[in-house]
Amino acid sequence: MTTTLYIPVTTTPMAALLAGHGLAGWLAQLGKDVTGDAVDVRVANLGQGVAVSASAALNPDQVRPNHYQQPDLHWILTAKNAPAPKGVAVLDYEAERKHNTAYYDRLKIMRKTGIDLRKLPQDERTALEQQAPHAYWPAAAIINQMSALNAYNKAVERWAACASVYPELVAIIWTMTSGQPGAVEQAMDAWERLAKQHGLEKNPLLSATQVVNPEQGKGANRAKADALTIGGQESFWLLEYFKYAGLFRGALPRTVQGRKDRKTYVLVPAAGGIELEWHKRAFATFQKEFWANSAIKMDILISLRYTTLMLGDWEGAQRSTGRRRRPSDYVAGFAVASYKDLGSAVAVMNVSMIGLPDWVQWPENADAVQPIQQAVEDHQRIIAALDESKGEEDRLLRDYRDFLTSSDPALRAFFAFTTGYAGHVIRKLSKRQRVRRLTLTNLTEIIMAQESARPQKLKLKPIIDNLGFQHIASAIRQATVQQQFYKTERNDNTYDVRYGLADELLRHARDSREFLRALSEFLTDFNKENARVMERAKGKGYRKRIPISTEDFAQLTELIDDYDAQTVASMLIAFGYARDVRAEEPSEPGISQSADTSDSQDEQSDTSDEGPF
Repeated sequence: MTTTLYIPVTTTPMAALLAGHGLAGWLAQLGKDVTGDAVDVRVANLGQGVAVSASAALNPDQVRPNHYQQPDLHWILTAKNAPAPKGVAVLDYEAERKHNTAYYDRLKIMRKTGIDLRKLPQDERTALEQQAPHAYWPAAAIINQMSALNAYNKAVERWAACASVYPELVAIIWTMTSGQPGAVEQAMDAWERLAKQHGLEKNPLLSATQVVNPEQGKGANRAKADALTIGGQESFWLLEYFKYAGLFRGALPRTVQGRKDRKTYVLVPAAGGIELEWHKRAFATFQKEFWANSAIKMDILISLRYTTLMLGDWEGAQRSTGRRRRPSDYVAGFAVASYKDLGSAVAVMNVSMIGLPDWVQWPENADAVQPIQQAVEDHQRIIAALDESKGEEDRLLRDYRDFLTSSDPALRAFFAFTTGYAGHVIRKLSKRQRVRRLTLTNLTEIIMAQESARPQKLKLKPIIDNLGFQHIASAIRQATVQQQFYKTERNDNTYDVRYGLADELLRHARDSREFLRALSEFLTDFNKENARVMERAKGKGYRKRIPISTEDFAQLTELIDDYDAQTVASMLIAFGYARDVRAEEPSEPGISQSADTSDSQDEQSDTSDEGPF
């Protein structure tokens, strides 16, 4: 037997997701109190609502006054508000700030003295990490900074006032989460009757702050346009209580690095659900490891890094029921609320969704985890190295984020990224700067991951398998990134570097004939240069390049007839500027395969008293 409670989506999913995370923690404790044993609890996103289920038959009739749970939330005490109600745990906000400031001051001193935090002995590093801001700090900080403290503490106070009527409160929660039409309204009516009978605060409503209701706000946003007011929205206080609990259990509030803007990420379970105990353990780890970054990069990295974490804890994630093919079959991704700092206030700018990478296949066994995890980490390093403050790299990050969010079988956003990244790579190499490249194997995995979702006429495997395509992609690689390496690292000018080739090919790809003409000119020059180098060498040792035949060109022409020039050009550029590990190409300058370019905690520059959160 199981018990399922339900939170409907009334606007967009974020508020319901927060309430679902908060409800799950409470239900797990209730199940243990009632049955005497721990019960398995799962949280699932059903699209129209969030389902929280327990592996035990529970109902309000089983609840006794001694089952009362203290508020899951601590009273946040500042210099401006009243002391906590009796028996309620306190979070001293000013003490936490001082704790955080001392930590960041210590980091500054260590950096100024040239101490590499990554090379500290393990015991010293562990001691330093224990002095870091507590995991609950980001949620507490955003509640206070976005003027939600009164509503939050009011929810805590109301829950604490229900100790003597706890069974009746549980019955109201059951009504609210029944999934029936008008369930919340029925629960509010039941609360008013209970409050009147026991002298509790009768008003069932509480301010619906934008911290946990980013879809709502002040202004002319009434469901029925019968008045124009500036007042804020309100909601049932019990629902708001669980939303605040969910902010601590399933959300990652973070500041945008270098700005006062904010983002809140809320974990979105897949329809199959996730096990609560696994989620608590994994999320606690992620809370410590995921630090602030620039706005777009942070959206991407939260997706890639949570995928890496799930792969690393393969056995824990595997306990979810049902057959799963991708990490997104466990966790769909993150709901994202973006807040803009306006000086005197903070405004919600956007509510969106960032998915986990669809191209990652879930390993069949623990032995298959490492190579998949390595591929995701390679993407992290590529993204982490991009600078959002530069126009060209900002565009690359936007294209990659679109790739994660679109789930487009045609991979238009991904090919936009690979095309732009081709130019970025050649520019970096020409300046002897660090740069990473996608590999041919990784490109193939990304393309093939959605092959089954493509119509028969649009499947991309025939392009990848085509020998003419492979040979011409190799020619592009040898004339661009590979030759640039030889020129800058080995002073080898055997061949010319074809700068701007990716842009030239893509520019002409709007018309098949123009593209074939541009490609033909490149290949003709490529073959002529091969012949000149061979003639100068007069048979003696020299670095040879692949010859391109008329058959290769004919095969590529057939591909363009079957598909279109835009698709073929995008794939040629992606594969032409990628790294062919099997051919043992020379490594990128200054890059070793074990180098770490991630933006770990040790590399952060944000040392404000609020911390990088």
